[in-house]
Amino acid sequence: MSNPFGGGSSTPSTQVVTQQSQEPWGGQQPFLKRGFSEAEKIFEGDKPQYFPGQTTVPFSPQTEQALGMTEARALQGSPLTPAAQNTVLGTVGGDYLSGSPFFQGAFDAQVRPAVEQYRNITVPGINSAFASATRTGSGAHQQAQQTAADTFARALSDTAGKLAYQNYGQERGLQQQAAFQAPGLAQADYLDPGQLGVVGTQREALGQAQLQDEINRFNFGQNVEANKLAQYMGLVGGGYGTTGTTTQPVFRNQGASLLGGALAGAGLGGMLGIENPLGLGGMALGGGLLGLGF
Repeated sequence: MSNPFGGGSSTPSTQVVTQQSQEPWGGQQPFLKRGFSEAEKIFEGDKPQYFPGQTTVPFSPQTEQALGMTEARALQGSPLTPAAQNTVLGTVGGDYLSGSPFFQGAFDAQVRPAVEQYRNITVPGINSAFASATRTGSGAHQQAQQTAADTFARALSDTAGKLAYQNYGQERGLQQQAAFQAPGLAQADYLDPGQLGVVGTQREALGQAQLQDEINRFNFGQNVEANKLAQYMGLVGGGYGTTGTTTQPVFRNQGASLLGGALAGAGLGGMLGIENPLGLGGMALGGGLLGLGF
């Protein structure tokens, strides 16, 4: 027979299930209830609404006028541009290297003193000298006149050559300058179309802004319910209280239970004045003491 008071194995005989509930702080509960109520009102209400008015700013009258003037100017073009281009084109092509239309006037002004001296002094002096010597019309007289005329002609030719050379040099310089100006004047052809494009870009930008406003309104209407639901769930959700269940096994030692029964029987026998409480206890408790092997 085994020792009934030995350390036998303990096995769970039952389980205790405990319900635990933790409510929000009492002072917090009225505000939570009100918040939930207001969140439900917002969810069921007709807000939010998209701004009913126009969200784009139209062109001001000044801007419209400026755009209109720029558009008209761009379409008409500048008369100065083709004129400048033609002048530069002629200069680059050498149209003015052959001489200036004002060359004769400049030449006459340059040689006028020499002409006057030849006519008023040189020729009369020769004639007077040969007349005094009574040799007017002689071969020497004619030779002197011819020499004076040749000298005068060479002086005029030299002056004309110098003026022509200066004019050519100046024109060659202008020709080179015009060659450098040519690319810029060619680029000027795109100025008017570019300004017209600027006008179009600004009008397109306004049109795009108006279209985007309509797209935003459409998207707002598509998402308003989902956004309201998300806002509502964000307001009412959250850990405002906890509820949980815990399960704990209860272990019972059989030897200790039997010993407890015997001791209880002995205590009862003592109370009744019986000297053999264990025996009485064993008879009174029946299977309790018999279970101990007595």
